[in-house]
Amino acid sequence: MSARRWIPVLVAGLAIGLGLPGCGTAKKLSEAELEAIGVRNGVRYWEAQGKLGQRGYRCYVTGAKRENFNCTRTEGVFPTCVLRITFVADDRNLVSNLTVKDPACVGTP
Repeated sequence: MSARRWIPVLVAGLAIGLGLPGCGTAKKLSEAELEAIGVRNGVRYWEAQGKLGQRGYRCYVTGAKRENFNCTRTEGVFPTCVLRITFVADDRNLVSNLTVKDPACVGTP
């Protein structure tokens, strides 16, 4: 066979190979995994924010006293899922109300 015939087959194979992982549902971090990286209620918020940043999360802060943290990360070849972790920084700058949300994925209810 000629190279012209193999190129479309190769391109189709690569598209399928890269596309399939994007179709899977992302797995959220468990409490044990968060604990293992040092993110838990009672730690300083900047430590939690830094540890989550090392895992690819970007944190956005809202609230009158900038106390509400919403950390998100996209996952998948075609960023199909958003993983989200939220927490509140109390008046002593400690993490409280740490919550790991279920993944929000494109194409799922």
